[in-house]
Amino acid sequence: MKDPFAKFSPFHVDPKPIMEEFNLSDDDFAQASSDEKESMVETHKSVGFWADAFRRFKANTVSMVALFIFIAMLVFAFLGPKLIPYGYADQYRSSQKLAPFEYSDNELLAKSLEKKYDGFYATALLPGSLTAIKRGDYYINNKGTIYAFTVTKAMEKVVLIVDNDAADPFIKVKEKDIDGNGNFTEYEVMEYTSAPAEGATELKLSTKVFPHVFGTDSAGRDIMARTMYGARVSIIIGIVAAIIVLIIGSIYGSIAGFIGGKADFIMMRIVELIYSIPEVLIVLLLQVVLKDPLQAWFDAGRSGFALAMKDLGAGIVSIFITFAVLYWVTMARIVRGQVLQLKQQEYVTAATALGASSGRIIRRHLLPNCVGSLVITTCLQIPSAIFLESFLSFLGLGVSAPMASLGSLCSDALETITLYPYRLVFPAIILTIIVLTLNLVGDGLRDALDPRLKQ
Repeated sequence: MKDPFAKFSPFHVDPKPIMEEFNLSDDDFAQASSDEKESMVETHKSVGFWADAFRRFKANTVSMVALFIFIAMLVFAFLGPKLIPYGYADQYRSSQKLAPFEYSDNELLAKSLEKKYDGFYATALLPGSLTAIKRGDYYINNKGTIYAFTVTKAMEKVVLIVDNDAADPFIKVKEKDIDGNGNFTEYEVMEYTSAPAEGATELKLSTKVFPHVFGTDSAGRDIMARTMYGARVSIIIGIVAAIIVLIIGSIYGSIAGFIGGKADFIMMRIVELIYSIPEVLIVLLLQVVLKDPLQAWFDAGRSGFALAMKDLGAGIVSIFITFAVLYWVTMARIVRGQVLQLKQQEYVTAATALGASSGRIIRRHLLPNCVGSLVITTCLQIPSAIFLESFLSFLGLGVSAPMASLGSLCSDALETITLYPYRLVFPAIILTIIVLTLNLVGDGLRDALDPRLKQ
């Protein structure tokens, strides 16, 4: 078909030579059918907000590695204590000031028995100042075989050895009669029955001596067990403090942003006033002022809540109060800024026209649309809370003994840093890893939940 406007176009080119060169015909320029158009359309599955955020978070290699490391720290803190035989407060008098993977003389003596017998029970490996089996009824269960016996006189510095295949399967040996290779010539055959007496105490046999991986302190406490427990305490404090900040800051900021006017002006001046107060000074003052009244309230124990808080200790509760008083202001300002933008949207106007109350609009419409900022700020608040708790515990104003946190462990190790540097190195490394990984995960969440960074 001849182009009627060809003579008016300065850019007109005769298509015939080009069609001949590339072997094109008029059929190649025919309109595509509906089926052909449908086959060329590339369909994409609809992806929700959180699914898209998770996809982008997974693409962030640094944040994913940090997340897996933090999960490993959670396993270390919450499951680790169940995998080792030592408690965070147990004192082993014969195992004081041991270096990592070092054994005491009594532990080496028990270790020499590991592969020779089915199991053993050494009084020297018991925690506490009185390492002895007191008078009473006891029993040992070794692979389904019961050895029940009665102790009429306290037994100290002895080893109970069980070997089902021996002529004397249940014997008692004094520590002084065992040489470094686990050999002995003198022993006493224990009298036993297969039926334990009512109320008898079970003694758990040991098949191996678990090493003190991080060493022990001056009181004979296992440093790895205390580090596990301290990491658990620090993580719990960080999460609870972040939740407190989230609740107070989101409520305060959403009310200020939604109401606006003079109320918003007054509420934000209060926030700025709190910002102007030196935080470290107020934190120290609150800790000093609140500690004694809280302890007196715990000791009185007039309510179930007071008894529950007593287990946490005055130091931890005062840390929570400190966060409730000071550290919610950043969250409040972030939520207020989000609400000021969202309350101009049409769905808020429609909810207002339908008679929805201010509280319902804030709960059902404004705060759910601020969830991205809430998640990011809360995640970044957790490492700040952990660091503050560690700082206060380092100064002696945090958790109370015998509880331990990573900060208190570092503080205890500072006095002997020149002689036993490993006591400071291990808790400091764990604290650094937890805070660093949480910050990296928070940065990854910020990038994943920010709609401006969508690709």
